[in-house]
Amino acid sequence: MSEQVVVCQSCAMPLTKKEDRGIEKDGSLSSLYCMYCYKNGEFTDPDVTLEETAEHGAGMIARMYEMPIDKARTFMTGQLRTLKRWSGRIVPSCQSCGMPVFTSAEAGTEKDGKESSTYCVHCYKNGEFTEPDLTHEEMIQKGVPIIVGKFGVQQEKAEEMIRIFTSTLSRWK
Repeated sequence: MSEQVVVCQSCAMPLTKKEDRGIEKDGSLSSLYCMYCYKNGEFTDPDVTLEETAEHGAGMIARMYEMPIDKARTFMTGQLRTLKRWSGRIVPSCQSCGMPVFTSAEAGTEKDGKESSTYCVHCYKNGEFTEPDLTHEEMIQKGVPIIVGKFGVQQEKAEEMIRIFTSTLSRWK
């Protein structure tokens, strides 16, 4: 599966604008890290732990989405574990639903049976979307009950959360 980086590979901040990106030693934009985590080719806090990063992110997520702090901590820890800084590799995400694709078994398939480089097994089989007529709005609405149930947020906050995240995925751009 191809590695399409749409979030900072340290803190999970969406990298939607070039201004969001960190800076390499040569002054170029980082392809992996945000402006808060990475400057001049180095991490701004090289000794920070996954737990500390999760705690910081949990506070922001809890405020932004009115999520209980314990649920926000769980959410952030799960997100961070998929990122290069913490997992040691870039874990690709399905460009339809956003699911992390850790193994070949989780990747969709092309018509020739080969692994899809873009989509997960739930969204894409035999070279076709499993729900070809699914709209972005329908994708958002499918995810709302999951986020509400798992993370204890209100429906409108779950919609906002999913809308922001899925807007970075190539199927919905």
